Amino acid sequence: MDILEASIVHHIALVLLVLWILSSLGWANPVVFFVALFYLYKVNECYLLRLRRRLEFEGRKSANQLRLFSDSESVRWLNHVVEKVWPICMEQIASQEFLLPIIPWFLEKYKPWTVRKAVVQHLYLGRSPPVFTGMRVIRESTDDDHLVLELGMNFLSADDMSAILAVQLRKRLGFGMRVKMHVTGMHVEGKVLVGMKFLRQWPFLGRVRVCFLEPPYFQMTVKPIFNHGIDVTELPGIAGWLDKILADAFEQTLVEPNMLVVDVEKFASMPTESWFTVDERHPIALAKVEIIEATEVKPSDLNGLADPYVKGQFGPYRFQTKIQKKTLAPKWLEEFKIPITSWETPNILVLEIRDKDFVFDDMLGDCSIDIADLRGGQRHDKWLTLWNINTGRLHLAITVLDIDSKKKSLQGKEKSSDEGLSKTAETDSPESNSMAQHTCTSSEVGRKIVDEFEPINIEGQQETGMWIHHPGSCAAKSETRLPGEDSAGNDSPRSLASECSDTNNAEKSYRNDVHGLRTIRRGLHKFGNKFHRGQKNESPS
Repeated sequence: MDILEASIVHHIALVLLVLWILSSLGWANPVVFFVALFYLYKVNECYLLRLRRRLEFEGRKSANQLRLFSDSESVRWLNHVVEKVWPICMEQIASQEFLLPIIPWFLEKYKPWTVRKAVVQHLYLGRSPPVFTGMRVIRESTDDDHLVLELGMNFLSADDMSAILAVQLRKRLGFGMRVKMHVTGMHVEGKVLVGMKFLRQWPFLGRVRVCFLEPPYFQMTVKPIFNHGIDVTELPGIAGWLDKILADAFEQTLVEPNMLVVDVEKFASMPTESWFTVDERHPIALAKVEIIEATEVKPSDLNGLADPYVKGQFGPYRFQTKIQKKTLAPKWLEEFKIPITSWETPNILVLEIRDKDFVFDDMLGDCSIDIADLRGGQRHDKWLTLWNINTGRLHLAITVLDIDSKKKSLQGKEKSSDEGLSKTAETDSPESNSMAQHTCTSSEVGRKIVDEFEPINIEGQQETGMWIHHPGSCAAKSETRLPGEDSAGNDSPRSLASECSDTNNAEKSYRNDVHGLRTIRRGLHKFGNKFHRGQKNESPS
């Protein structure tokens, strides 16, 4: 019997057992049978979704295999080498030296609010190595990588894979209960981008950067009771919740432009130091999307009306408006701010109008718009005609705000105000030259700060060799330095951070001095007024 069918049989047996117990206790009623039927329906829906995804990736896998045998750059030799080396040392390096230091950081950052603590107690990836379905060399690199490879990877674990995840719930929810989750299977498939930077001395490989070109296919099997029982990830509700957490974790850390950066020098020579970080890119612009209203919406309910809402997607960012009950001309008047990380990739905003139902939401039409065409900071009022439907229009307004220009305008305002304060201070104090020097250093440091490095802390290690790289919005593409690298300008993140702190302290002292000068001037002015009044009162006598 297939594993899928066996799992469905487990669910049916569990439902029948619960119904038999309730019938013996005299608690059986039509509501219980309806809930049981609805539960089996949702289980079947989850299985169909997983089966559909599995068939899609099987089709892609077969297509990649056909291309593998017909392509001139075959990777059969690479798969043969990995297959021989995997059980000897590669599995241990991948699981014990690579994944175990990284997983606690991911669990701490992306754990749900119901979990107080999560620890990986054991990890073994199994005897099956990953399979590479294709390899391509990217000749033009936009960064300082000497070699950039695009690899098609497919990792499907064998039956002997085992991993134990200990989870402690919060006291408010689960009374601090501790549960052990057994991961017995894993399937990861996607396209991986690998960038390498070489050195002239040992270990000759200075840095490796890894990321997925697009969100990968990820599926795992979790069983709570000693590798037996029902797969937890197949239960209704938990499946979507777990998929959402995994999708957020991948998209915010390991999907381009975010990347995992490995310092090979620290990894090879000093194993006590942390050698990894994850690279995240900050947005360069914000798109303020105002969902105003819709007209001529298609009726989808029996009463001739609809319960419409708008569902939007912009790359990995998703949003949804509130539901307007029983109307064909809904008015939402809601605003969403969408981060934009790059103008080089397609920036298409996809909007769907759906009708809220108890089981399945009906599609009332969709439309899309290119955000890149609306740059400039102006408010663009649009009426979009819905596709795939005979009627309906959506009214929205989009304003694209460039973060760089916004910062420059704010800096200009601060500069003008600082100039006004400095002019008033020059008439009273000779210390204006030092204040002007402080403002100059602040502007210089603002131009130096380009990237932000978020270190991933590993227990028992003082310095880190792995970090999350947040490229700045105006990051120079000519060279990317690792944290701790020496340069002529001494532009390391730590030195820049220290300069920023010094600059902030200088600005604070500067503002305090100006404020003090103002108070002294006010006091002298009041004292002079009193003196003049006294003279006027004494003059008639």
